[in-house]
Amino acid sequence: MTIVLTTLNARYAHASLGLRYLLANMGELQDQTILKEFVIGTRTTDIVEKLLALEPAIIGFGVYIWNVDETAKIIALLKRVAPHISIVIGGPEVSYEPEQQSIVAMADYLITGWGETTFPKICHSILHGPKPIMKIHPGNQAPLEQLTLP
Repeated sequence: MTIVLTTLNARYAHASLGLRYLLANMGELQDQTILKEFVIGTRTTDIVEKLLALEPAIIGFGVYIWNVDETAKIIALLKRVAPHISIVIGGPEVSYEPEQQSIVAMADYLITGWGETTFPKICHSILHGPKPIMKIHPGNQAPLEQLTLP
């Protein structure tokens, strides 16, 4: 896979609706995108090994208040062992005051707000050039009728 969408859910019964919206709206990149969810409390090394086994060029993380610390550990390890992978983060926990968050400093790109149209554009630019210059990208809210529902 070229692009992995991932997050750490609070438990197995939970699922990330936000990542499902992103996947549904990947357009021409949808067949190169996979969704891989984990649960808080899973060993960081196990998660990193499973992500690396997918051989991604890009990993998009959904970051929430309940998973920000563990996600930061995963990103730190990924950046040590596979710095060539582009890390894109988004979600409510990182959309505000990004300059004060260490997880934002570790990531390559941050999408603040809606990602359904912004994330595919960033991925396309990373894969086909030119790579985005800016680290922080405000998400654009597309009209609901323009979005593909998951």
